Amino acid sequence: MVSEMHLNNNTLKADKKLHNVIRILFAIGVCGQCLFVFYIVVFYGGVVLNGTYEKVNEKLGHGIIEGDGMGNFMLAFHIFLAAIITLGGPLQFIAAIRKNFSLFHRWLGRLYFVTAFLISGAGLYMIYTRGAHGGMPILLGNTLNAFLIMTFSVLAWRTALQKDFRAHKKWAIRTFLMVSGVWFFRVGYGIWILITGFTAPGTEADLTGPFDVFIGFGHSLIPLMILEFYFWAKPQKSVTVKKRVIIFFSFLAVLLAGGIVMAAFIFWIPQF
Repeated sequence: MVSEMHLNNNTLKADKKLHNVIRILFAIGVCGQCLFVFYIVVFYGGVVLNGTYEKVNEKLGHGIIEGDGMGNFMLAFHIFLAAIITLGGPLQFIAAIRKNFSLFHRWLGRLYFVTAFLISGAGLYMIYTRGAHGGMPILLGNTLNAFLIMTFSVLAWRTALQKDFRAHKKWAIRTFLMVSGVWFFRVGYGIWILITGFTAPGTEADLTGPFDVFIGFGHSLIPLMILEFYFWAKPQKSVTVKKRVIIFFSFLAVLLAGGIVMAAFIFWIPQF
């Protein structure tokens, strides 16, 4: 009996540590996404205010194209919604908001899923009418990301209507990670640059290198695989398994923080 109580206490402690590590990982990710939103608002807002639209083409492989009114509109629409949805996503997972402002949570969720659908549609329109920087592999990787966003959004909404809130939460988290794909794409480069000692082998300016192709699919699949690993690990009763999972996610938090810093200093801050 004493041994069983001791085991239960150790399991509870491990569960609490894992919960705290995930909260730290989430907080690091949110801070990184806020940096990204700040960059979008300041850089593209400055482009609009100053009329320096040529700067967009310096940053995007298929930016503003003369004579392509619809494509240019879709680009602006996509960028604007990206800023809105990146800020709105994390609010869905704050327990205090879900508990005390349930009506706000529900309507924000509906707006989030609709926006996710629209932003994916705009992205697909652009890559299939203009092509994707990096060619077919990047086009297919972005198509996969858009397909997953749309599919997960529908499933998250459906499970909420069915009041299956446990399944709804999982599908909502999956949607959030896939919507964050454009952010993971950049942070992935930040991590790669960091762990390779600033050499970044396998990358090319036109995104045709081996790592470019890898991250073209990995920006969706890697976060999803890590999430599924967490869903598997969370209910495990083994304290040893939990400790190993805690170490893994602690390392992941450090790696993510490093990748965000690198992405900020290489891709975002130099634009100001």
